[in-house]
Amino acid sequence: MSILTIIQNVCAEIDLDPPTAVVSSADPQIRQLQILSYRAGRDLLKDHDWSVLSTTRNFTATGAIPEPTEPPADFQRYVANSVIWNTSRLWRLNGPVEPQTWERNTILNSNPVPQIYRMLGGKLAFFPNDVGETLRYEYVSKYWIAVMGGSTFAENWANDSDTARFPEDLLELSLIWRWKRAKGLDYGEELENYERAKEAAIGADRAAQPVSLSMPNRGEVPDNFWPGIILAPTL
Repeated sequence: MSILTIIQNVCAEIDLDPPTAVVSSADPQIRQLQILSYRAGRDLLKDHDWSVLSTTRNFTATGAIPEPTEPPADFQRYVANSVIWNTSRLWRLNGPVEPQTWERNTILNSNPVPQIYRMLGGKLAFFPNDVGETLRYEYVSKYWIAVMGGSTFAENWANDSDTARFPEDLLELSLIWRWKRAKGLDYGEELENYERAKEAAIGADRAAQPVSLSMPNRGEVPDNFWPGIILAPTL
């Protein structure tokens, strides 16, 4: 589905004439639905670390504090429980540290091992920053829209053929209750339907390792497992 088909479906549900265009429409009702769909998408972006929006970032340290291009332009937030790895030294950085810890280490020009990091002015800063080392982290992209359904992404609608990167049925359900609220109508049932659908979609999107009751420890290896041969001593 696209923003056009999403709003066409919603219009059929709320008894409005479905439009033939959305982005270029001058109809106040359609303009309102487009704005509400953007807000619905932004809220979905905040509600969960959608796997389709999770991005792995690899970069080479420049020595600057903070790094001038980290995080990238589409950065929304780090994924939950995220860590930053120094893949050159095969360790993960300590942080984010408090300002006092950062100041103490940088003023004394210490050499913390592993390195420490924090956000400074919206940019990633880590210390010490050694030129040429490679680092890696995962983040959630704020570009939740696929431009014309392709591989270029954006954070707002620009074309009628633009699609959402997370479940679009959630956008429809969210759009319906938002429109009813904007019109001063009762929207309790629609909001409840949306919340149930959202929780189901989030549950399906979460990665969960299967739990085996027969082999519960050590990554599916039982406690009494020995990967070798035990030879009894000869008497």
